[in-house]
Amino acid sequence: MDIILSQTVWKEEFWQNPWDLGGLVIIGLLIATVLLLILFAVVFGLLPPCEASSSCEEAAESLGVEKASGEEG
Repeated sequence: MDIILSQTVWKEEFWQNPWDLGGLVIIGLLIATVLLLILFAVVFGLLPPCEASSSCEEAAESLGVEKASGEEG
């Protein structure tokens, strides 16, 4: 019975200690950052690169971007 009581007290003390809570927040933010970076890499890694110059120009024109003055064509 004493073991169960001491475990309950330890859990309550853990949540009242700001250093332990801060550690959990930092670990949670680190894990979330890593997962978001992986998601970012997957999303933008799956998009095909704009290889042909004509398709790049068409994509730019559809977005309303004008040609640079130094380009020929």
